[in-house]
Amino acid sequence: MESKRLIAAIAISVAIFLGWNALSLYMGWVPPQPDPAVQSAAPQGASPSAPASQNGSAKGTDAGIFDEAPLAAPAFTPSEGRLVSVETPLYKAVLHSKGGVLRQFSLKGYTNGVDKNSGLVDLVSEAAAGQAPLGLLIGRTPTWGTDAWTLEGKDLNLDEKGSGVLRFSGEVAGIRLIRELRFEGASYLIRETVRLASAEPKTAAVVFSFAASSLASEKAPGILATLRHWIFGGESPAPEESPYNLTRVAWVQGGEFDEEGSAASLEKRVAVEAPLSWMAVMNNYFMGAVSVDGADGLGEAAMIGGEVFSARAGKKVSLTPGAESTVESVYYLGPKDSKQLEAAPNQLGKAIDYGFFSIIAKPLVWLLQFLHSYVHNWGTAIVLMTILIKLLFWPLSQKSYKSMQQMKQLQPLMTKLREKYADDKEALNREVMQLYKTYKVNPAGGCLPILVQIPVFFGLYQALLNAIELRHAPFIQTLPFTDLPWLVDLSARDPYLITPLIMGASMFLQQKLTPAPGDPTQAKVMMFMPLIFTVLFLGFPSGLVVYWLVNNVISIGQQWWLMRRSS
Repeated sequence: MESKRLIAAIAISVAIFLGWNALSLYMGWVPPQPDPAVQSAAPQGASPSAPASQNGSAKGTDAGIFDEAPLAAPAFTPSEGRLVSVETPLYKAVLHSKGGVLRQFSLKGYTNGVDKNSGLVDLVSEAAAGQAPLGLLIGRTPTWGTDAWTLEGKDLNLDEKGSGVLRFSGEVAGIRLIRELRFEGASYLIRETVRLASAEPKTAAVVFSFAASSLASEKAPGILATLRHWIFGGESPAPEESPYNLTRVAWVQGGEFDEEGSAASLEKRVAVEAPLSWMAVMNNYFMGAVSVDGADGLGEAAMIGGEVFSARAGKKVSLTPGAESTVESVYYLGPKDSKQLEAAPNQLGKAIDYGFFSIIAKPLVWLLQFLHSYVHNWGTAIVLMTILIKLLFWPLSQKSYKSMQQMKQLQPLMTKLREKYADDKEALNREVMQLYKTYKVNPAGGCLPILVQIPVFFGLYQALLNAIELRHAPFIQTLPFTDLPWLVDLSARDPYLITPLIMGASMFLQQKLTPAPGDPTQAKVMMFMPLIFTVLFLGFPSGLVVYWLVNNVISIGQQWWLMRRSS
C-alpha cells in the first residue's frame, strides 16, 4: 500500500510539474511585484529594486550608468546616409551608415516556417529596427541622432574563411568616436572596438545595445486553440511563439545564468550589476546578445511599448585630452547552436541552459546528436534514444514490476487485515509490516526505480524543449495513406493530436497491466492520470510526445513479458 501511495504521489507530482509549467508559460505568469509601500519609500529619482534573482545574484532597476540612458531610445529615422550590407554563409546583415545601426539580420539556415518559401528568420523586425539595434549611446545621447557620421568600407561578401571590417566615424556630445565592427564568415559573432577622444576631461558612459521584437514570426495556438483546430481539421504547424517557447531576456552575472520573462518587470526595467558577462534577448532557439569586455560592465533589459525587448551592456570610461580611450564589446546574433556558443567568448555557452537537470540533459543532447549522425532523422534518433534509456533502466524496471507483482499477490491478505483492524490503525500498520517481512516483500521496491528515472525524464524534457536541432525537424512528413503534412516539425505540436491521443491510450493500457492500489481513493486518482496527461500533452512539442509514447509502448511490452513469465 505504501508503495502505491508513493507511485501515486510521483505521478501526481509529474502531472503538477508539467501542468504548472504549461499553465505558467501559457498564461504569462508574473512574479509578485515589490510592495507599494517599499516603492514609495524609495529616494526621489531612484527606481525601486526588483526582487533578487533566483540564483542569488544582484538584480535591480537601478544600475549606475543606466541612470543616464533613456529607457526607450529616440526612434531611428534612416533619412540620410546609406545602407551597407554584410553577407556571409550564415547570415545577411544590413546596417545604416548613420551610427552603424542594424536594419536587418537574416539567418540563412533558418526559415520562419516549415515551408522553405516562408522567408528567413530576421532577428530585427520593423518595430525593433526603430529602437536602433547595435546602436551606441554616449551617456544619455544616442549616437545615431546626429548627422556627423562617415562610413569607411563597402558591402562585404565573406566566405567561410573570410573576415571584414566596417568603420563608422562620428562626433557626439563633443566626443569623437570610431566604431570598428569586425565580421567573420564562419561565426555569428560581431566584435566591436570603440575608440573615443575628447578635447576636455570627461567621464562617459558607453552603452551597447540590441533590440528585438518577439523572436518568433508566428504564434502557435495553445491547448484550447489546438482542440478547435483539431475539430475543424487541423492546420499547418506554427511552432514559434508557443507557450513552451517564449521570448525573454537573459544574462550571465558572476558566472551564473539568469533570465526574466515577466512583462511587468521588464516594463519597469531590469538592471544587472557587475560583473556582467552578457545581456541578451532570446527564446528557446535564437538570441541576440551584447557584452562589454571587462569585469566592470553593467547591463539592463527592458520591454518598450509592450512589443520590443531591449538588452544593453555598458561601462564608464574616463577621457583625457590628448589621449584615446578604447572600449571593446562582442555581439552574438544567431541560433542557440551549442558549438558556436561554446566557442564564443564571455561565457556565451551558458545561454543554453537546461535548468537544474543540466547534468542529465547535456549528455542526452549529445546522444541525440550522435544517433542522428547515423540515422539522419531526428524522430528516429528520439526513438532510438528512448530504447537505449529503457535498456539502461531495464534491470530497475524489472525489479519494480516484480515488486508490484508480489504486492498484487498480497492484496487478498492486505484486504483481510484492513477489515480485521479497521478501527486500530496502529495494529494494522504493525501487521502489514509483519506481512511484508514474512513474505520478504519490499513495499518501496516498486517505487525506488521510478524515483531514479524521474530526473532522467525531467532532463530529457528540458533537452528536447531547447534543442534547436528539433526546430523544423521532420519525423513522418505525411499522414499515412494521405498527402496531409503530419509530424513535419518535432518542435511543434501534432496538428491532428494523433500522437498525444495514442499516448493517452497507452498510459491507460499500462495502468490496466499494473496492480491496482488497495486504497479506493488512490485507485480513482490513478484512473484519471491518463486523461490528465493526455490533456497536458495536447500542446506539447511532438518530439516530447514521441519520446513518452515510445517509452510507454516499451514499458507495456516489458510488463506483458514479465506477467507471461510469472504466470
